[in-house]
Amino acid sequence: MGQVVGIDLGTTNSLVATLREGRPEIVPNRSGRRMTPSVVGLDRTGKLVVGDAARAQLASAPERTVAEAKRLMGSGEAVRLGDRTYSPQEISGLVLRALKQDAEHHLGTTIDEAVVTVPAYFTDAQRQATKDAGELAGFKVERILNEPTAAALAYGLDRLDDEALVLVYDLGGGTFDVSVLEMFKGVLDVKASAGNNRLGGGDFDRRVAAHLRQRIEAEQGVDLAADPVALARLVVAAEQAKAELSSAELVTVSLPFLCAKAGAPVSVELELSRAKLEELIGDLVRSTLGPVEQALKDAKVAEKDVSAIVLVGGSSRIPLVRRIVAERFGKDPRGGVHPDEAVALGAAVQAGLKSGALSAKTGIMITDICPYSLGVEVSKRAGSQLVDGIFSPIIPRNSTIPVSRTEIYSTTSDGQAQVDIKVFQGEDRLVRNDVFLDQYRVDGIPPSGAGAERVAVTFTYDVNGILHVKTKVVSTGKEAVLRVERSAQRMTPPERAAAKARLDEEWVKAPGAPAASVRPEGSVSAVDAAPGAPAPSVRPEPFDSAPTAPVLRSGQEKSKDASPASGAEADELRALAQAARARSAGAPAPVADRLERLASELERALDAGDPAGAASAGAELTDVLFDLG
Repeated sequence: MGQVVGIDLGTTNSLVATLREGRPEIVPNRSGRRMTPSVVGLDRTGKLVVGDAARAQLASAPERTVAEAKRLMGSGEAVRLGDRTYSPQEISGLVLRALKQDAEHHLGTTIDEAVVTVPAYFTDAQRQATKDAGELAGFKVERILNEPTAAALAYGLDRLDDEALVLVYDLGGGTFDVSVLEMFKGVLDVKASAGNNRLGGGDFDRRVAAHLRQRIEAEQGVDLAADPVALARLVVAAEQAKAELSSAELVTVSLPFLCAKAGAPVSVELELSRAKLEELIGDLVRSTLGPVEQALKDAKVAEKDVSAIVLVGGSSRIPLVRRIVAERFGKDPRGGVHPDEAVALGAAVQAGLKSGALSAKTGIMITDICPYSLGVEVSKRAGSQLVDGIFSPIIPRNSTIPVSRTEIYSTTSDGQAQVDIKVFQGEDRLVRNDVFLDQYRVDGIPPSGAGAERVAVTFTYDVNGILHVKTKVVSTGKEAVLRVERSAQRMTPPERAAAKARLDEEWVKAPGAPAASVRPEGSVSAVDAAPGAPAPSVRPEPFDSAPTAPVLRSGQEKSKDASPASGAEADELRALAQAARARSAGAPAPVADRLERLASELERALDAGDPAGAASAGAELTDVLFDLG
C-alpha cells in the first residue's frame, strides 16, 4: 500500500508534507523547493508545464498560462490555455499530479491517498470539486480538512498540555478564513469558522498593479489596455513589491522595455512605499475583521477570552495585517508556526492519524464543524396563501461534525401522495439566495387531509463533508435515502473518467498535439471576479413572496430534476458500464467480479429509474477503473 500525505492546495502555492518519526515535515519538489506555484501553462510547443516553469512564463505568455484556478473551483466555469479549454478541477488536478509525482520521487514510494485542505468557508460544490481534482491527479482524497483546522493541528502538536482559546487567522493568496478553537488536554475543538472565499493576496497585487498602471500611463503617455503582456508583468511586479515591502519601507519597481511608444521601447522605474501599499489595500485588510467578529459571535467567545492568535497564510506576513489584528485584540499574534507551511504540516498530522502512522496515544484529537447551514425547501402559510421557496435549516452552521439531526414536516394539500425533498446549503431564509445541492421524491404517502401526514427528515453530515438524507413517513414507516456528494457543477463519473484519460495523454504526449475545444462564450478567468464577490453558484428560479409557518412542498407537480440519471447522462452511465465489462476481461478474478457486479448494479438502477443508486454505483465503478489505471 502506498503512503498517505497531507497537501495544502493553495491559490498561489501548494505544498506536500509527510510524517517522519512522528513529526510532520515538508516534502520538497524536484527543484528542491518547499513550495510549488499553483500555476499551469502550455510551453511554446504546446506541452503542459506546472509549477516554477509555468510561473516563469506567466508574465511573458499570459494567454497560455493560468494562476489562481482555486478561485473557480465548484463554479462550473472554464479556464482557457491558448486554444485549449480546461475545467478548474482539471487545472487543480494537474497541480496535484505534479505534487504527487515529485513527492513519490523524493519519498521513493507511491502515493495512493491524501488529506487535502480547503478554506473553511468553501461550499459543498468547491469541496466536491477538490475531490474531483484529486481523482484526476491519480489518488483518493481520503479527507477534506479545513485549512485553519490544519494550521491548528500544526500549532497544537507541541502544545498538547495547553488549555486555551485560539483564533486562527488564515489570509492566503486567494481566500481568507478564521476559526475559533478550544484546546484542552490534546483535544482541538473547533467552535466556529467564518471567512471570504474571494479575498486574498492576489487582490492586493491587483490593487497595486492598477496603481502602477495609472502612474505609468499618466507619466509616459501610453495606454496599456491592449497589451496583455505588459499588464501581466505589472501584476508580477506588484506581487514582488508587496513582498519586499514586508521588510522594507521603500522599494523600486523596475520594468525594462515594458511597452512601446511611437515605435520606441519604454522602460519604467517607480518607487513604491509601504505607506502607499497600506493606503491601497487598507480597506481589504480591514474587511477581514467582519468574519473575525462573526466567528467570535458564533463561538460565543469574547475577545478578551482569546488566549492566542495564530496567523497563517503568506499574506499574513504583511505588517498592516499583523498591526490591525494586534490592535483589534490588544495583543500581538503568536509565533511558533510557519505561515506558509503550517497548513500542509497539519494536513500531514491528520493523514498520520487517519493512516495509523501517528498513534492516537500521542494524545492529539480534533473536532471540526459544518461551516454552512444545511436544510430543505419548504412552504409556509401567509394567511390563506401557501408560499414556496422558504429555507428550513436542519443542521445549523458551526455544528460539530459528525452530526445527525431530524425535523418533522407536514403535508400541504388534501390527498397529497408525494413530496419533493430539495436540499440546500446557506444562511438566507429564501432558497433562491442559497446553494442547491440535490433533491429526490418521496412517494407512498397515505391520502389524508392537508397537514394530517408527517414526514421526518434526518440529515447526517460526516467528517468528509458528505451529507446523508433520510426521510420517513411517520404513519407507515416507509423510508427513502439520498447521499449528497455531488453538486450541479461536479463531474459525473463518465466525465471524470474522460478528463483523467485526457490528462494522462496530455501529461506524457509529445509537443504539438491537437488542441482541445475553445473556451465557451461567457466563461471567465480566475481573476475576473472582483475581490470580496461571492463564488458563483447554481440557484433555483427566484420566487418573490413572504413566508409564515413551515410545511413541506406538496410535490404535486412533476419534479424537473428528480432523475439526474436521464437523457445524455444515462447514456454516459451505460457507456461506463460497458467500459467496465471490457476492462474486466484482462483484470484479476476478484477485480473482474467486482466490475461485473457494479456494472450490473448500475444498469439495474438506470432501468429502475433510481438516480441515487445509479450515482452511487457509477461513482464506485469509476473509483475501481481509476485504481486499475
